[in-house]
Amino acid sequence: MFCATFAVTNAFGQRYQVDTLQKTGSLDNRINVVILGDGFTNSEMPKFAGEARKFADLFLTFEPYSRYRDYFNFFAIRTPSRQSGVTNPGNAPDAYPNQPVETKDTFFGATFGSFVHRSVQLTKQDVLNDLLSTHLPAYDVVVAIVNTPYYGGSGGLVAVFTLNEAASSIGMHEIGHTLGHLGDEYWGSGVSAREVANMTANSDPTTIKWKNWLDTSPIAIYPYGLNGEAALWNKPANGTCQMEFLDRQLCAVCREEMVERLLQYVNPIEKIEPDTIGKIDVDVIHNFKLKLLNPVPNTLRTEWRLNGRLISASGDELNLKSRQVSDMSILTAAVFDSVGLSRRDGARALRTHSVEWQLKSSIPAVFHIAASADSLCAGEELTLTAYGCAGALEWSTFENTKTIHIRPSTSGIYEARCRVSGKTTTSAEASVKVLPLPKGTIKGGGIYYEGQIIQLNAAGGKDYKWTGPGHFFADTPDISIQNARTTDSGIYQVEILNAHGCSVTAKAEVKVDPLLSVSNDPQISVVVSPNPARDYLFVETKLQGKSIIQLYDQAGREVLTKSFEKKTDIKLNVAAGIYMYRFTNGSREVSGKIAVQ
Repeated sequence: MFCATFAVTNAFGQRYQVDTLQKTGSLDNRINVVILGDGFTNSEMPKFAGEARKFADLFLTFEPYSRYRDYFNFFAIRTPSRQSGVTNPGNAPDAYPNQPVETKDTFFGATFGSFVHRSVQLTKQDVLNDLLSTHLPAYDVVVAIVNTPYYGGSGGLVAVFTLNEAASSIGMHEIGHTLGHLGDEYWGSGVSAREVANMTANSDPTTIKWKNWLDTSPIAIYPYGLNGEAALWNKPANGTCQMEFLDRQLCAVCREEMVERLLQYVNPIEKIEPDTIGKIDVDVIHNFKLKLLNPVPNTLRTEWRLNGRLISASGDELNLKSRQVSDMSILTAAVFDSVGLSRRDGARALRTHSVEWQLKSSIPAVFHIAASADSLCAGEELTLTAYGCAGALEWSTFENTKTIHIRPSTSGIYEARCRVSGKTTTSAEASVKVLPLPKGTIKGGGIYYEGQIIQLNAAGGKDYKWTGPGHFFADTPDISIQNARTTDSGIYQVEILNAHGCSVTAKAEVKVDPLLSVSNDPQISVVVSPNPARDYLFVETKLQGKSIIQLYDQAGREVLTKSFEKKTDIKLNVAAGIYMYRFTNGSREVSGKIAVQ
């Protein structure tokens, strides 16, 4: 790994050595990681330098950082402390009994926690801020290595970790907090509960943040706990993610969030030829080049468009023939990172970087309209762009910008007029074809017995994509789930597509109620009659002692309950429909359903 050193003088005249561990490019287009040390004396600076190098090397072996290693610069600043080690107040309930209680005079004032012992923090925030602002103000991520063998660390503005034997793993976990803004996937306390990429109070599989990963095991919706506040919060992994256990990699959901954050920092277009300043004469200059910062493996995809029309879907270089280009044309190169580590909705717009060249040519300009697509499904958005107008634009939609966005419900023609002073007004048209949506329907849902067959039916399309609880997936119009269990309860969603590729989504809610399971105990004898019932319901049993009969509607709501011995009759003041009953006598139970007319 490349390494260089230089010294910086801060506002107070103090000089600290800065080691360049890796520099792959300009500080303004890289993720700049600054590694600091606390509790290392001047004689221990070589030890700190070695630990900093070791961490930088390890960092670049983890997904997704390994494929974006050239997106990072690494620096280490040598800040010697007066004393070796770290402060330990020793007053936390979980303080280590064998760790000396002591106060150390260190550069950043690192200390173990007073409430949670392993939470190691830097307390001299003003010193930290001054150092960063005078030595490396272009920093993006700050890492602090604390010189103690006792286990500890923390995340936040700074990723802090100690030299415990699990030190590197602690550091990578804390980077998840600092760089990725990820939450812990173990339950610490309600204080840390918040809405982040891998933590949410939402449990709906159709809207949860990681809904696009629910078909990939082991990603699911796992509660943090079974009781209390922990039961109200959910995570995507259970024991398989670095944000829960140190010896793991990031789960798919955490990797996705980290990728999206990395790609917000760095523009993969490093350099362009020719420059975009001024108009490029295509009668003289024909070649257009991009220098790209490629991940490994390379997932960058480039599209070249002339006046909005796709002319090449690959490559970092384009050769234009002068005869292809009229005056006032616009050449665009759009670079998109197609990395499969993210399935984020709308990611293409977030991860696309573009450059634009204004062109001039001896061939006269042609006023025309380019559409972002030849057709669209009803309800979708289409972009129309006018090219070749040297004057004022006026659209049939009464807008006057170069580009307009439309969401038409029917096919039609859109017109733009170009008004140039002293010249005849010219016009251009674009025909927009709107494709119909399928008239999809779904049948089924409701309440089922445990052990019954759940049946759902979709119609109106050519293709079907079902998703549901427990990673359920199917691609047929009709689905059957044998031997229903309570875990099969939830929302089943089907995307119904027609021959045009247009789609609608339909949902059905299924509830599998254990109240409907029938007892196999032959000793239980109960008669609930008549069935169907109208005004009264009669219940009789041979069992001794107190019995209870409860009646539930199809939403699972209790509508009546009555205690009795041997037999009883019940006045039915309920609406007509199908109801479930539960009969209990001590530890014995039987359930069934009855129709009320």
